[in-house]
Amino acid sequence: MRGIYYKTPMDFGRIMDQRDGEKVSVDQSIAEHLFMIVTTPLGRCKFDDHFGTEIFEVDFDLPKSDNSIKEFISRTVKKSIIRHEKRLLLEDIEVAVSNTDIGKSERKRVKKKVTVAVKGLIKETDRPFFFQKSFFIGPLSY
Repeated sequence: MRGIYYKTPMDFGRIMDQRDGEKVSVDQSIAEHLFMIVTTPLGRCKFDDHFGTEIFEVDFDLPKSDNSIKEFISRTVKKSIIRHEKRLLLEDIEVAVSNTDIGKSERKRVKKKVTVAVKGLIKETDRPFFFQKSFFIGPLSY
């Protein structure tokens, strides 16, 4: 059975005006949910202490090597996606970590940029799925 999926964040103005919320495809719904999973610190969801990832913990332990950061992020993202995104058959997660200069020339800072790519199969449609997002850690931002 195919579902109806709504865009996040919800436009509550539309609902207050007695209009339907904006609908999205299953692909877009999964992508929005994955973004929430990846960028939510573990334990911050009031209704589910297991929602999110431990990526936030890397902010306090930046001396780790890029390889150990990649492995850590890959492991925590995979665990959370398997637990919370049942519409996706997870095939692979790729994590890339690079140093990036941000800010203006007189106030440049180097931050670690993390790119997370998720490949899988949408169970409902039996179609391939690809999601990729980047964000900075130390402290976490996007």
